[in-house]
Amino acid sequence: MSDFNPEPYLEKLEGLVDVAHVHQAEARQSAAWRFEPVDRRPTIISVRDDWGHHQHDFPPGWLRIPYSEIYRDPAKMLISELTRAYEGALLKDDRAYTIRANYGLVLLASMVGCPHWQDQDNMPWAEAVQTVEEVEAILERGLPAMNSGVAAQVWETEAYFREMLAPYPKLSQTIRIGCPDAQGPFNTAVNIAGVNVYYLVNDQPDLVHQLLRFSTDLYLAVIRHHKEVMNEPEDVGYSFSYKIRGGGRMSDDSAVMMSGKMYEEFVKPYNAEAYQATQGGLLHFCGRGNQFYEHMTDTAGVTAIQFGNPEMQDFMARYEIAEQKKVCLLWDGPLPESLDHIKTGVIHKKICKTWAEAEAEAARLQG
Repeated sequence: MSDFNPEPYLEKLEGLVDVAHVHQAEARQSAAWRFEPVDRRPTIISVRDDWGHHQHDFPPGWLRIPYSEIYRDPAKMLISELTRAYEGALLKDDRAYTIRANYGLVLLASMVGCPHWQDQDNMPWAEAVQTVEEVEAILERGLPAMNSGVAAQVWETEAYFREMLAPYPKLSQTIRIGCPDAQGPFNTAVNIAGVNVYYLVNDQPDLVHQLLRFSTDLYLAVIRHHKEVMNEPEDVGYSFSYKIRGGGRMSDDSAVMMSGKMYEEFVKPYNAEAYQATQGGLLHFCGRGNQFYEHMTDTAGVTAIQFGNPEMQDFMARYEIAEQKKVCLLWDGPLPESLDHIKTGVIHKKICKTWAEAEAEAARLQG
């Protein structure tokens, strides 16, 4: 049991939240996601780089909690996750107020028995199996129980979040408990089997396809269980201040090591199947990704792409391709004033280095 009392922070946030503003921000995001006309480009202003897990500064008046404590205390995790909502309530930007049971990317790997650990203030990490025989044994056992590994803690934490938010009318209407980090089929395959996957695509491609089939089924089982527990609509998801068009969210960081041809064979079809089952969703990757970007925009069900390294990208080149496919870009890098005419089909997250900078950006946004 936690000896930390989150209620003073919940009461403080309840007093700050403007429900109408939050719903308007979600509607602005949804319109941009569909390339519909918007009054202004949806803009999120933050001192946190969510995808890079880097906190540049902190909004004043909110508790700072080390991740080592967050990981072990759901009450502290709730208040830490609500930092984004508190930041949004102060800045009045265009974010959705999202939180999640934040146990990192080890969830699916832990469910099949991979050991995992968390030390200092680092995110947890899973230890992949080492041999083909261990991979085959995982496949032979079939899908694990939904309470195996870290999953039991995830569902308990989600239920705790909902219980704690329930007495607060404004928070209940605006705080979205998004899906835990289920990664996606290829990232999950690498988390389970490690770097051997990059050799097995040549040496034992059939085994890799079996593992990807398994990883896709496990990903979808976790997504469906979350939605059942949270009573979340099938065609919407919530992550890192976004209201997602579609119920899925994947990361393809491991696929950046693949050629375009291998991506098309080993990654794209499984992503497409998963996205069609979730009625669409967001796809993230780090790195340059030139070899597979157009495969991503062609993948059935991908409704948005988020770049972990916008500094490696040419925004207009990416946008022109995405616009043809009606795939929204989630852009965390700078955008020059010469692109101010592009309002829809993009959600801009301005990452600020100081709170003063964030306040100045918010003032400009509100005009």
